[in-house]
Amino acid sequence: MFDWDDMRVFATLARDGSFAGAARTLGVNHATVSRRVAALEEDLGVRLVTRLARSTPLTAEGAAIADLATAMEGGAQAVLRKARDATATLSGKVTIATSPVLANEILIPGLAQLQAAHPALMVDLRVSATMLSLEHGEADLAVRLMRPEQPDLVTRRLGAMAFGLYACPQVAAMPQAAWHFIAFDDALDHVPQQRWLHEQAQGRPISFRTSDLYGQKIAAEAGIGVALLPCMVGDRTPALVRVAPDLAPPPRELWLVIHADLRRAPAVRAAADHIARSFACNPAVQREAGAEGCYNAERTTAVGDR
Repeated sequence: MFDWDDMRVFATLARDGSFAGAARTLGVNHATVSRRVAALEEDLGVRLVTRLARSTPLTAEGAAIADLATAMEGGAQAVLRKARDATATLSGKVTIATSPVLANEILIPGLAQLQAAHPALMVDLRVSATMLSLEHGEADLAVRLMRPEQPDLVTRRLGAMAFGLYACPQVAAMPQAAWHFIAFDDALDHVPQQRWLHEQAQGRPISFRTSDLYGQKIAAEAGIGVALLPCMVGDRTPALVRVAPDLAPPPRELWLVIHADLRRAPAVRAAADHIARSFACNPAVQREAGAEGCYNAERTTAVGDR
């Protein structure tokens, strides 16, 4: 009989595509992932992966078993969520996943109020540019820049994040034809703000790229060029001024996301209500008229029903 924990590690490897990626997701080292997968291969008597210098593709048998492992993992997570929902109290740990800008500008500054109201609650804030999986138990709830489509998630629209072009005063005083721009790296060229920036550049050079939004802010402060930043960052940076305010970059919608199995758990509910109020009361968040601040979860809908 195989060790279920080895199967869980293999499911993560299959999902992330490499030993290094699975190690990051699981919070262990590369050698541990390799050892657990080797143990599973020995228990099953089947070769699951091909160990190459730069990749670890699944074998045909490994791909078939990975599908079953993912289904098993989903069932195990459902059991854990159901048990937690049945026994949960307003204490213990609640895990929130979000992006660096939303964590630093909105969530972290407001956590003192949540913990003052619920002192037995411990918040584990997972900050990452990539989306953690609620289905696989990587977080209890998330604040995301897009609405998910999975039917087992519930969502609430928190508003929208506005953007603008920012530069230091010396760059802002230059003719627009002489501007250089600051952008994300090529891997994010599909993001609406990045596409918009390329359109506005109109052949003018992009002189600096970085995957870190706060690195872009610092580059703009240093006079490297004009950066497209969230207004909640740019407007609060004294060394920057907004330029070309007549241009309207596309905003990004903000969504609170919870797995349906956890939406009634007291700790998760308290955290969700607090997050909704934090965004509703933040002047940097664009909201529709009459939007309420309390959390009212609704299931996601198909794309055609939005």
